[in-house]
Amino acid sequence: MVLLAAFAVGIWGTVLRPSAYEVRGVLVARPSPDLIVVRHEPVAGLGMGAMELMAVSSEPALLDALTPKAGDRVKLAVRQRADRLVLIRIERLP
Repeated sequence: MVLLAAFAVGIWGTVLRPSAYEVRGVLVARPSPDLIVVRHEPVAGLGMGAMELMAVSSEPALLDALTPKAGDRVKLAVRQRADRLVLIRIERLP
């Protein structure tokens, strides 16, 4: 019974929160407070090969905390929302 309940909670969590995808790349620009543009490696989960540019929208505070600059190597977690990618997490890579 406990196992069944745990399984149900796991399924419910995926219904409420869609998958996040890891993206690694280089920050190209931050054209506005809530948008970054990244040149990225392939993202199989989104069906994307390596691309010159990917636009990712974000809460400005999330980006302000890292103060990303063009040329920074970054690792992102993004979610697909309708017709855009939304930033969930960002970190600077060495």
